[in-house]
Amino acid sequence: MNRWPYILGAAGMLYLVYRITRNKMNLTPNFTIWEFQSKDGAPFPLEVLKNLKKLAENLEVIRAEIGRPITITSGYRSPEHNKTIGGAKFSEHITGRAADIKAKGITTTELKKTIERLISEGKISEGGIGFYPTWIHYDIRGTKARW
Repeated sequence: MNRWPYILGAAGMLYLVYRITRNKMNLTPNFTIWEFQSKDGAPFPLEVLKNLKKLAENLEVIRAEIGRPITITSGYRSPEHNKTIGGAKFSEHITGRAADIKAKGITTTELKKTIERLISEGKISEGGIGFYPTWIHYDIRGTKARW
């Protein structure tokens, strides 16, 4: 399935970036912008793209450490989509600084411990870690938050 993502510029104009497929527009070697797209197909504000690039760089470190691909179950959320699903009012997903992730062959407990260790070693950004039975929320807010 093809999508036509676009960026909402500072002046409010829409800029068509280009057609996206599952194999195009990598943010990093292993993460495409496609994986972070809001489920409602809303445009990416320019500042969100910058945050997603930083987030993907941190996820690359986690991926390398666990030695397996990471699945992003939720990345960027438009404010409308976030409200629709009952997300937190000031969710880091809205700014493109958060992803809900999982990886086959590793428990969420192991994934959480790995993220905690990488943060403590200074290898990835400090931020929020939310523990859930089937996924982990990780964000790069810059301050420690745990739930």
